Amino acid sequence: MIIRETTADTYAATIQRHPHIYNTPQFASLNAWKADNVVYLLFEDNGKTRFGMILGERGGKLMSPFSSPFGGFSSNHEQSLKKVEEAVEALSLYAKEKRKDIRIVLPPQIYDDSVFANNQCFAYTVNVLSRHAKLKCIDLNYFFQLSKFANYDTCIERNARKNLRHALASDLEFVAIDRDDTEGKMRAYNVISLNRKERGFPLRMTWEDVEKTTHLIPADFFLVRHEGSDIAAAQVFHVAPGIAQVIYWGDLRAYSAMRPMNFLSYHLFKHYSTLGLSILDIGISTEDGVPNYGLCEFKTSIGCDTAPKFIFEISGTY
Repeated sequence: MIIRETTADTYAATIQRHPHIYNTPQFASLNAWKADNVVYLLFEDNGKTRFGMILGERGGKLMSPFSSPFGGFSSNHEQSLKKVEEAVEALSLYAKEKRKDIRIVLPPQIYDDSVFANNQCFAYTVNVLSRHAKLKCIDLNYFFQLSKFANYDTCIERNARKNLRHALASDLEFVAIDRDDTEGKMRAYNVISLNRKERGFPLRMTWEDVEKTTHLIPADFFLVRHEGSDIAAAQVFHVAPGIAQVIYWGDLRAYSAMRPMNFLSYHLFKHYSTLGLSILDIGISTEDGVPNYGLCEFKTSIGCDTAPKFIFEISGTY
């Protein structure tokens, strides 16, 4: 199998199925300014294109992704284990030719079936990369299976039930912002921004970044209000068939005793269950594999399941 560098337009015309929105050339082009260079790779053998991968160069490394939660391979058709092996071998040679390490963050396994039914690509890719690359860390990714919402009271922990009852009795209001309501979306973003400042967490997307991204990715914004004040918010992207992903959510410290996050998560699960989606991806609660135990415990308490998110690095040196 050989790797051919191509243009964004040729890549888009050639690779038309992706496990998630972050692997599309449109998303890469939108965020190209965040990388020193972006390369579009096609993996070919016997006149057929088997895979595609987009890499962005940052800090002397080639990265998939370079500006999103995860990347990995895309393919128009299901591929065999042997073809995955050949693709990773070709990528290893490419890394050495470029004398650059390649960092790959795989999507959690919940995305494996988003394009092909009964897809085995996740298991194949983890197996092959474990033999051809170095495992840098394993993050813990939390998600809620929306089919469980019909029996939500039985799938959450006792403390979460208590907190939800308290929140439901606290005169809170859940508001789904209309997609044309720019002012409402900005209010939700501002709550999230204040939440990050209060907790000392980074906010990597500016409002301008968010607004540009929503022209490409269907996005939902939500507020929790109390007596006329915005006290919690969420920003959610539709990233794969049947899957929405919480990009940001949070509450304001002054109102935390009212348990607005239990209230918000309950209504988000209800909202997307009603829409007929299968999964709400809540994201990781680890940093380079190290858990934030408080976040892990909260997400478990509200009924989330966990999937590993593998981060591999292919060496660019012999």
